[in-house]
Amino acid sequence: MSVSSHPSWSLPIQQGTLLLTPCPGTQGIELCESLSQLKAGGATAIITLMTAAELSEEGFQDFSSAVKAAGLDWFHLPVPDDDLPGADFDLAWNACSAALLQRLQSGDTLALHCKGGSGRTGLVAAKLMLAAGCPPEAAITAIQALRPKAFSHPAQRSYVLNSVTP
Repeated sequence: MSVSSHPSWSLPIQQGTLLLTPCPGTQGIELCESLSQLKAGGATAIITLMTAAELSEEGFQDFSSAVKAAGLDWFHLPVPDDDLPGADFDLAWNACSAALLQRLQSGDTLALHCKGGSGRTGLVAAKLMLAAGCPPEAAITAIQALRPKAFSHPAQRSYVLNSVTP
């Protein structure tokens, strides 16, 4: 009997790689197995964009513990569903963006997820790409080639096009 695969889409950027994925544990594959598969796919860290309330609604109150038990680092940059990053995201971004960019410059693979792996995932993948020096339109085009539903909210597209990333 074969094990199903947790879906992910690989997006190589200048030096590292972003893995765009739905929330581990929500695609008919147990959380631990999903994390194991992402790690086997090269991920060294998981970037969670769901809010704590969303994780709790999915039954993942101990999500960070599961990620760490899988041997992965965890970064929580919460963005409300169908919305733009707010103060909670900005605080987390300011605390970890330099470390994330350093990891990418070192050739690491970072897995990003929201609930479905398109909207917020695409938005923050683009923000990381911009911070790494990619032009906004090129970031949007590369992400939409893998996740066509990314940037379906005009405000999210505008956010990327008008971003000034440190």
